[in-house]
Amino acid sequence: MLSAWQNYSLGLLASKELKKFFSSVIMGLGISLITWSTFWLVKNSVYAQSEAAINSTSSLSLAFPWIMSGSIVSVIIGFARTKYQLFKRCFDLVVSSLSILLLLPLFLIIAILIKIDSEGPVFFRQERFGKNRTIFKMWKFRTMRKNAELETGPVWAEDNDPRVTRLGQFKKSAYLDELPQLINVFKGHMSLIGPRPERPEFSQEITKHIPNFMQRLHIRPGISGLAQTRYPYGASIKDAARKLKYDTLYIKRMCWLLDFQIIFWTIGRVLTGEGAR
Repeated sequence: MLSAWQNYSLGLLASKELKKFFSSVIMGLGISLITWSTFWLVKNSVYAQSEAAINSTSSLSLAFPWIMSGSIVSVIIGFARTKYQLFKRCFDLVVSSLSILLLLPLFLIIAILIKIDSEGPVFFRQERFGKNRTIFKMWKFRTMRKNAELETGPVWAEDNDPRVTRLGQFKKSAYLDELPQLINVFKGHMSLIGPRPERPEFSQEITKHIPNFMQRLHIRPGISGLAQTRYPYGASIKDAARKLKYDTLYIKRMCWLLDFQIIFWTIGRVLTGEGAR
């Protein structure tokens, strides 16, 4: 299977159109990373600068006065702020489309294993609240047995959930069940980074205890986000209140540096399996 996947990827890369497309995407991402790496060295942190960061900035100011003069930096910051939402959507579209294309063989392998492991559909679509409370169907690989909520109704997942299949537990621990959400990102229902989309049933219950809970829906929800990476899986009203603080902080501090930092945190959680349920 690994050999077939490798041949499939090489066949895609051999296409002239895809080569041009990849080249433009890589060049764009490279320029963006270089720009924001420079900005990160200047700002050092999304939240605050420590004494060491201030000394580092002073050293940069002495070494590169033409960078620290303010003209170039102010232009970059101004452009990034005004074009942030547009670039964020373009970034989501490029990453989701390329990921779906390259991961098609993995999707097929997972689909076959799901059908072998248990009875039921391969994909599981569930209603979630999106931006401005619009309801959309979120895609996931099925990890629970067929009709798992027929008797219990909507309930939060828990450790050692008896509804989860044998293969489903592995997919959850490796976050493989989240991969189909790239379809939602491609369609514009979600973003790569943003607050976690919540089920309408849970949102209505949470809002009774936390009236401002719906404020997190001013932006597109995300596959990953500040709350998902900085706080463990939440399965209670108290957890929802704590995660709301992270979501609110993200909405206030949204910028490229924070998004890229969340991406790195997400990679770390995927590799360690931390917080999966």
